[in-house]
Amino acid sequence: MATLRPGRIDRRTNNPNYTRKEYVRTIPHIKITHFDMGSNESFPYEVSLLVKNDVQIRHNALEAARVAANRYIEKKRGSHGYHLKIRVYPFQILRENPMATGHKADRYGNGMRLSFGRPISRAARVKKGQKVMSLYVPEKLLPEAKEALRRAAMKIPLGTSIEINKL
Repeated sequence: MATLRPGRIDRRTNNPNYTRKEYVRTIPHIKITHFDMGSNESFPYEVSLLVKNDVQIRHNALEAARVAANRYIEKKRGSHGYHLKIRVYPFQILRENPMATGHKADRYGNGMRLSFGRPISRAARVKKGQKVMSLYVPEKLLPEAKEALRRAAMKIPLGTSIEINKL
């Protein structure tokens, strides 16, 4: 059974961009279901999650971070006391050249012949200091917003930081 590769394999950004959809036969679907959640009213504070290094974040990691932050803040405040926004989109298409291993693998494996790889996933390329997600809240909800983004940061590869801005 095919399993998901470890995230550390795909987090480097030294490979060229691969976003041209017209050359790809089957594009993997994005697991992120909502990019904006909560109430659309204006809030006085913005609490943002920033990355400390250039990194690729896979779409399932972004979805896990969104679910973790949204679930925590929704339990504390309800569905109308905040606004959560995902600020990156997974344009990058990740490829894998599946290698045959095991007994008599040379019989049915291709090795490095036709080694371009098939699309397996999507990722967002994020630069150092870029905002991954933002949470707009009133002043009395700032500690809960920081805790929600701390929980979301556990799902994001490499280092992150939390920034608070008054709007």
